[in-house]
Formats: sequence, C-alpha cells, structure tokens
Amino acid sequence: MDHSKARYLTDMGVCTPVSALTAGHRKYRWQTVPYEAEGLSGTMIYSGPETDAPPVTLSLDASGWHAVFLGLYSNIHRATLKARLTGDRGYTWFEREESEAGSHDPVYSGPSAGRVDNYALDERFWKFADLTGQDVVFAPEAASSGPTPAYVAYVKLVPLSDAEVGAIRADRAADAETKRLILMNDAFSEYVSLPHHDPRQTIWDWLEPYRDTDFKTLLWCACQGDAAHYPSRAAPIIGSNTTDFPREIDRTIHESITDLSGRGVDSLREVIEFCHEAGIRVHVSNRMEAFQCSPPFEEFFTGPLYEDHPEWRCVDLDGREIARMSYVYEGVRELVMDIFREYANDYDVDGVNPIFNRGAPFLLYEQPLVDGFKAETGLDARDLDERDERYLRYRAEVMTEFMRNLRKEMNEIGDRRGKKIEISAHVLNDEETNLFYALDVPAWVREGLIDNLISYPWQDGEIDVPYFVKLTRGAGVAYYNEVMPRRMPPEEYRRRALADYAAGVDGLCFWDTNGRDRFKKEYSMIRRLGHKDDLAGWDDGEGEFFTTRRLISVGGYVLDKYPPHWAY
Repeated sequence: MDHSKARYLTDMGVCTPVSALTAGHRKYRWQTVPYEAEGLSGTMIYSGPETDAPPVTLSLDASGWHAVFLGLYSNIHRATLKARLTGDRGYTWFEREESEAGSHDPVYSGPSAGRVDNYALDERFWKFADLTGQDVVFAPEAASSGPTPAYVAYVKLVPLSDAEVGAIRADRAADAETKRLILMNDAFSEYVSLPHHDPRQTIWDWLEPYRDTDFKTLLWCACQGDAAHYPSRAAPIIGSNTTDFPREIDRTIHESITDLSGRGVDSLREVIEFCHEAGIRVHVSNRMEAFQCSPPFEEFFTGPLYEDHPEWRCVDLDGREIARMSYVYEGVRELVMDIFREYANDYDVDGVNPIFNRGAPFLLYEQPLVDGFKAETGLDARDLDERDERYLRYRAEVMTEFMRNLRKEMNEIGDRRGKKIEISAHVLNDEETNLFYALDVPAWVREGLIDNLISYPWQDGEIDVPYFVKLTRGAGVAYYNEVMPRRMPPEEYRRRALADYAAGVDGLCFWDTNGRDRFKKEYSMIRRLGHKDDLAGWDDGEGEFFTTRRLISVGGYVLDKYPPHWAY
C-alpha cells in the first residue's frame, strides 16, 4: 500500500445526524472533542458508558477500492467501538490493545498492567473494500454488555492500485489454498452484547470480522453438557432452573437466549446462515463433561442429568464421587448423542465438534467398568496403579465405541441430507494424557472416526506436535494445532504459525477467537495466518497495518508535557 496517498478524515464532528452530537456531556449524544497529534489534528467523538448514544454516519465521499483504517483513543480505561460500512451486513468490533512499552506517564511508568496508552492514538487496519457509494457507521457497544465507552478520532483511506485490487480478488478467490484456520466461539459470552431491540443484527456482528479472512471453519459451542445456548428440544436453556444467578452476566445470558427463543429467533440457525453466506463452514460443539459446577455455579452451569441420575456419576479410585457423568452408562451416552443428532438433523451444519479438552475425566472406576475389567482380566482395577495401561486401554474402549456410534449417526444423517457431516475432535496435548483420560486417539484415526483433529494444551501442558503430525499424516485426517495463549504480539503469532507449519500441521485453531478479533493490531496478523507459504517473508505489520501517533492535546488539555493525569 502507498500510504503517502492516504486521505485522512479527521473531523468526526461532521457525522450525522447532527442531533446526535454535542460539544459537552449529554445523555444520548456523542461528545465532540478536539485533539492535536503528531502529523494531524481534528475532532474525535466520544460516547460514555452511560450515554447510550445512537449510531452516527460519516460520509466517506470515496469511490473505488481502498484500505480502511481507524484512529482509536481511550483515556486509561477500556473502550470499545463498533463500525460498519453501509454495505456491510454486520458491525466490526474494535478495542485498543494494552500498551506494551508501558505508559509515558511517570506515575504509571513501567509495565502497563492492562492500561491503554492515554497519550496516543492507535491507527488500526480494518479492511480492504470498494467504497463506491458507501459511508461508515459508528456505534457504541450495547449497554447490556457492560459500561464501556467508545471513541473514534479519524478514518484513514489509502487508495489501492489496479494491481493491488487484482491481488486481493485473486487471494479471496483462492481460498482453498489459504483457508487453513479454525475459529472457536463458546457461544456464551457473546450473549451479553445482545440488545433486545435488534437481535439478528447483533448475531451478525459477532461473525462479520471473519469475512474475507483465512478462517475456514467456525466451531460454535451451542451446548455445555445438557445445558443449551439455543432453543433445543434435547436440552434446556442454560440457567433454566436458576433462582439466584451467580453473576450479572449469567442472568443476562440466560435472559437473552430465552428472549430470542420467545421471539422466534434461533441463534444457532442465524449463525449457520450468516457463516454460509460468508463462505465459512460451521461445526457445532458440545463440551463433553460440562454437566455440573461447584458453588456458586451449581444451579447455573448444569442441566437436569446430574441431579436426576446420581447413580451415573463418576467414581474415583478411592471411592469418592467426582462431579462428572460417566460415559460407561448408556443414559449419558444417549443424551449427548441426542444433542449431536439434533445439530445434524435440524440444522444445516457442516460438522460436529466434541470438545474433550474441557472437563476430563469422562469415566473412572464406576462399578460396571470395574466388574467388566475383572471379568476380562481377573484383575481388580482398583488394586492397580491408576496409570496401568491395561485398565486405561480397557476403559478407553468405551469412549472409542461412543465415537464409532457418533460416526455412524453422522454418516446416516449425512446420507439422508446428501452432504458429509464431518467430526472435528478437540483432544488433549499428547498420547499419554489422552490415553489416561480414556481418549484412544490413534484408534479414532485408524478407524476413520474423525475428519479433523485439534490438539489443545491441557493443563498448560506442551503439545506434542510431531506425535500428532505422524499420527494423522496419510490417514485422511486434517491436523490443527491450538494457538495459545489468547493474546500475543503479531510477531509471536507469526513465529508460532511458522513453527507449526514447518512441523507439518495442516492448519491452526484459535480458542476464544471472539476475544482476539477486536484487537486489530494482533488480528491484522491472525486473520492471514493461513498463508503459510508467504509468512516467512512478512514482518509484524508495524507501519503497514498498525501504528501509533503521539498526542499533543485532547479537548484543549496539554498531554505531551505536564498532563492532567499526573494528579490522578
């Protein structure tokens, strides 16, 4: 991009409607605030956490393809902003990253400890787009998601050459070569951002950031054990029996999902429809052991199974009951299978995703297992070391049989629907750990029970990438490694992706992608990490996709020398 040709729109005070703007603090209006920064000056707009300002529109007066950037600000505190082009179906979320180098304030010098840089504007890449006939709309975050302000200081437009436009179009058309990324969303925390007057729009907003990126598949966790996040026939909505919610967000989430259902909006169906329109496949997930939590969450994070069937709970080596439901019991297996059947029968899913990296173990020393092992071997499993491979392999057969039945069910439903329904399994970090928790992953690969394998750093353990590469190579199973932690500088994302591709992984997965995509400095790298053949020639994007401008003043108050912050 030729940034020397950039056009800066720095006067946000010309947004419309004019009635939504004010020079002071007023409820339901954006405040206009003059500023001076390195190389430019203008007027930003600000909506406070209690302002409840309406969306406003900025005329771009542009035609043709451009790279679009936003200039963001916030004063110490966390701030979020939503923006969309008038031709976009959904908004995109923006949030400033914490200052990596620490504040320039002598009071807050050193590590930033989660603070943003209140002495700077952050310029962040948003998208490539044909701006002909389009304007940009800004909105604050929905009030139900918590008290966060919104700021925007400027819009930067960089015109693109014919060659650049051609390259962008060719890149998007060649998505089979670069679509190597999986995004995971727990389908839970998103519901706190749901304004009840416009639910479908907000659902679209959750997913808009993944359009025209390297993300191929969404893993959408619509159920936790037997507590659903959608209007399920197989399980109640999460929190249905809760009388005293442990957190405000839990009440908000339950009420949002219930309200949607009552108004005939099926969030799962909306998610699938939007993603398919955007060229993204959807695999619907279930956390395979999220049946019960401890106080104060014992009423909220649970469905009826745990309370109704205490006889199906896991029992440890010492005889103590464990807050898990054992898959040795047919009733547990059948309930979970019913949920997967509902996904595949009632929705246009592309696959299902059993999540084994949350809530292990899945069975331990329940009496049917102990009796069966003794009948087969003459040994009492409770007299053996808990890592004795003979018993581990015996009980792993239970979970393998479950996966065989899941494969059979998905094949039969897929045949009726005329499309393959894939199985993507989230597993633990190495062979030994998986086997200890009754996951015989080699058997699943050998028998063709899964299509995609995703390794996860269970208990922060190191992932044995070479093991999984060797296991899946030539077996018709695609291997994806989980990229953790959730927050890293762009260069660290690039480095880790290069290492994984060099080791032989087929693609990358991002747990809680919805907590990453709003940080555009990092996301400028994440969204392109499917370009494995190009990564080695890239830098971290500084100056191209993101940069920082030092502030001189905001609202007439000097910030570059003796700023007011020193008093607070």
